[in-house]
Amino acid sequence: MRRLSKLSSTCSMAALRALVWVQLSARQHGQGLVEYGLILVLIMVVCVGILTLVGGKLSSVWYNKIIMGW
Repeated sequence: MRRLSKLSSTCSMAALRALVWVQLSARQHGQGLVEYGLILVLIMVVCVGILTLVGGKLSSVWYNKIIMGW
């Protein structure tokens, strides 16, 4: 009986370890995708900020160059 109990607990521990490993592997993969998404959002925010700051000046330069014929 003791051997059966020991074998059962060994098998259940192996199954538990396998389950934890699968969960951690899936979490790391999803975590990487979230990090890439956050980096893309940060890049978009920086681009919008730069265009907001420089957009008016750039627009007036192109307007004067094309319409006014500078």
